[in-house]
Amino acid sequence: MPDIILKGNMKKIAYLLSVFAVLIFTSLQVTATADDSQIIEYHGLDLSHHNGEVDWPKLSTVGMRFVFIKATEGMDDKDPNFDSHWQNAEKTGIVRGAYHFYVTEDPPEKQAQFFIDTVKLSSGDLVPAVDIELLGKNTAPDVADKLQVFVNILTAHYGKKPIIYTGRTFWNKHMTDKFGQYPLWIAEYGVEKPVSPKGWLDWHFWQWTEQSTLPGVEKEVDLNYFNNRDKTFSDVLLP
Repeated sequence: MPDIILKGNMKKIAYLLSVFAVLIFTSLQVTATADDSQIIEYHGLDLSHHNGEVDWPKLSTVGMRFVFIKATEGMDDKDPNFDSHWQNAEKTGIVRGAYHFYVTEDPPEKQAQFFIDTVKLSSGDLVPAVDIELLGKNTAPDVADKLQVFVNILTAHYGKKPIIYTGRTFWNKHMTDKFGQYPLWIAEYGVEKPVSPKGWLDWHFWQWTEQSTLPGVEKEVDLNYFNNRDKTFSDVLLP
């Protein structure tokens, strides 16, 4: 019995330390520069049904300024929590964005149309994002060309270039250096700063952890940081 109590207390301590660390990192820091301008730090998260239930009023108190919400995958798989997350993000005032998980074996035209049919973006929302991080076993060798078709359709529909989410190892192995004009959302953990894949000189968003704990989110969650030192947040918002 003492061992059980000890393990339970250790879990509580670990949880509290995790929350404390997140609150420190994600607090809205304002830094005065030489010309007295102010830089606001932009921290956010991304959500799908894999993160479990979300208490949005509680989540809205921890300093998250934006959230990427999974909307679709492939050409016919809608995230079951998308509608509720999408509506609640707007109610709590967190800047919202929708992302599509790209399936390399599915036709890009059908994937793009499925996302467009599912996601109705408004002024002030983040531009759409596409998550490409896995290569299906039956993927054709022209995967980069097909991704170009997908992002072209989204650009034509929404009026701004979509964000591309990926990992450097995957991208450098399977893709090309022809996408550097698209905003980059890079995943890299355990480093002081990420290294961009081929084709990009820098990044807009950095997913710096996939194992954080946040008040209001049932399960572990990914956290992200916007590169406001080199980028302007309004550039990735719909007008």
